[in-house]
Amino acid sequence: MDSITQYQRHDLVWLSDEAWLAVLQSFGAPDLLRQWQQEEWPAVVTRRHPDVAEDEVCIGFPMPPVNANKPRFAARVKGEHIAIHQSALSLHTVVAIAPPTWQAGLQHLHQQALMAGIKLRVYGSVAMQFLTGQDYLGATSDIDILFRPYHQAQLRAGLALLQEQQQALPMDGEIVFPGEAAVAWKEWIQPAHPGQDFNQQRVMVKDMHGVSLRTRQSLLELLAEGELPC
Repeated sequence: MDSITQYQRHDLVWLSDEAWLAVLQSFGAPDLLRQWQQEEWPAVVTRRHPDVAEDEVCIGFPMPPVNANKPRFAARVKGEHIAIHQSALSLHTVVAIAPPTWQAGLQHLHQQALMAGIKLRVYGSVAMQFLTGQDYLGATSDIDILFRPYHQAQLRAGLALLQEQQQALPMDGEIVFPGEAAVAWKEWIQPAHPGQDFNQQRVMVKDMHGVSLRTRQSLLELLAEGELPC
C-alpha cells in the first residue's frame, strides 16, 4: 500500500472489491456506479476533507455529462483497499482520442514540452473519455493541463508553451509547485493590479487540504533556479 501522503489531487486509483463494497453501500448501489465497477474504471483522488481518517483517501467518480449536467459521486476509501495508484495521464497518451482539430496542436505542445524537459499531464474530460470510452467532450470542453516545474526556468518555459497554444486550443489547468501547491496557470499569468508588484500579488492555491491565497513570490521560492536541457 502507498503511504497516504503519496496520493495527490487528480491521481487515478483502481479500487479493490473491499473498497467497492463500501462505496456501493454508501450510495445505495446506483446503476451508474455499478457500471463503473463492472468496467473497472478508475476513480480520481480529490482534496482531503477535514474529518477524513488518517488511513483514508478521498475520491470522486466524474460521470459523463447528462443533459449538460455532470453527475459526480464522492467517497472515501481506506488506502489499503486501493489496488492500483498512478499519476494523472501523460498528455501524449490522450492525443489520439482528442477531436481531430486538437490533435496537431496537442502533439506539438507535447514535443515542445519534452524538449524543455517538461512532462505535461491531463485530467478532466479528455482524460475521462480516454479512460472510459464514454462521451465527455463537447463543444465547450477544455483541455485540462497539469505540469510540475522543478525550477524557475521550467516554469517560464511551460507557461510560454501554454500561452502560445491557447490561441489554437481551449486549454485550462494547473501549475503544481513543490508541496502540491496548485495554481490555475491562467490566473498566474494575469497582469498585476495597478501599482502592485506582480510577484507580490496573491493567487489562489489549492492543495490536498484546502484553498488559500499566497503570493507568487512565496511559490517561486519553492523552485530552484535551473537551466533547460540543451
